[in-house]
Amino acid sequence: MSKTKSICPICQKKIDAELTEVNGKIIITKKCPEHGEFKATHWQSPPIFGHMQKYDQFMYLGDLNAPKNPPGCPYVCENCKNHASATVIGVIDVTKRCNMRCAICFSTFPQQEVDYEPTKQSLVEMLEFVSKANPKPPAILFSGGEPLEREDMPEIIGVAHKLKFMTILATNGIHLVDTPGLAKKLKENGLNIVYLSFDSFHEDFNKKIRGQPLLDIKLKVIEVCRKYDIEIILVNTLMKSLNDEEVGDMIRFAAKNTDIIRGLIFQPIAFTGRATENPFRENFREWSFAEDVENQTRGEIKTTDLFPMSIMTSPIKIMRKFMQKPWPLFSCSPQCGIVNWIYVSKRGKMIPINHFVNFERFFNTIRKTAETAESKGKISLLSSLFMASMVSMNMVLVTKEVGILTLMNSIIKMHISPSYQSLGKIRRRIFLLGCMAFMDSWNFDVNRARRCVVHYLTPDKKIVPFCAYNNVHRVAIEKAYAEKHKKS
Repeated sequence: MSKTKSICPICQKKIDAELTEVNGKIIITKKCPEHGEFKATHWQSPPIFGHMQKYDQFMYLGDLNAPKNPPGCPYVCENCKNHASATVIGVIDVTKRCNMRCAICFSTFPQQEVDYEPTKQSLVEMLEFVSKANPKPPAILFSGGEPLEREDMPEIIGVAHKLKFMTILATNGIHLVDTPGLAKKLKENGLNIVYLSFDSFHEDFNKKIRGQPLLDIKLKVIEVCRKYDIEIILVNTLMKSLNDEEVGDMIRFAAKNTDIIRGLIFQPIAFTGRATENPFRENFREWSFAEDVENQTRGEIKTTDLFPMSIMTSPIKIMRKFMQKPWPLFSCSPQCGIVNWIYVSKRGKMIPINHFVNFERFFNTIRKTAETAESKGKISLLSSLFMASMVSMNMVLVTKEVGILTLMNSIIKMHISPSYQSLGKIRRRIFLLGCMAFMDSWNFDVNRARRCVVHYLTPDKKIVPFCAYNNVHRVAIEKAYAEKHKKS
């Protein structure tokens, strides 16, 4: 299907690789001169792969003119001029400490348990550094370890909030339940979203993978966040034959709680960290997500209702004309993330938002408008948006479920002032459904890494693509910082 570059799982040297279709899967095959041949499942079924490629090719590719497989990638990030995408979400690991010891932790390597915890001053400097980026990332995600092991986490959130970042906290949620007043303090300091790990409704899975029963805790976390109106994105580590049959149940749960749950993101397991040496890794790779969604929602959400994240490129090009500080483009590879917004009717019916319009017509109009957005005035762009909405709208469905004026108002507002608040009345009835497929050293593709939009920020001011960091850079960066911090 295509040729690319990858890395050897043993020595991490860059080697030739190719993607091929084998028995209904996309397989990446590569051969290291020293360590032999490796094969791994790279992505979903060929029909879904093709569907994502179809919409990705309509992006304005002038923004992706960096050379493919640049010489230093994925090893040289501090002075790279060849990365194709700017940072959409900046990830900062604030500690390695954790109150759990999960068997599948992707950020902790058994052979390298280091004391890595950037000082508060270092974190402030990192935030100030990335706030000066052009374009500036709209969001910062604080991760770890468990970030809430730090008592100063509310203050750190406060710094990011004052710098006008959307603030996201990746957490297992335990401290939000067992520490009175913590959620309230986080909210007061500007926390926008709790990125809550939520893998299963079955305790046998939680005990096996996370080491303890967790369902009761997760449900209590949701109630705590509801009390203080801290929005939640549920994050599910998806593993074939272990929790992949719960995809539909997870989606229905999110749909019943859209007053506080803003998103549900599935992450097929990537074999980094503690899971790196798992000899049965291919047994647990889950690559039928889109089909699982259609089958387990009984067709309410179809495979073709999911789109590559890069489909947002055209709308963002239009939004930029109305923003003081323009967002970066969501120009990641179509194999990195597939998404859609799901509207939940008053009767509980789940309706993908593309159903409210003739999507092909609407998308093509938005794409053409975006191509000339730089040369158009705001009034002209608003007129184009209005006409695109009117000629494409599914009047029967919109009138029945939302209301024409409400939907039109939301479409216009989201383009000129993008935020959850811009959605108005619709906000409490929609959630983001997505699948983010991170890479490990077996299925690593350099051409995906060069388009990454989720980047780690390091204490020495490096900006490193997510999968490159976890597979190539993490161990050395954490070790160097821990040794330097210990000496000081």
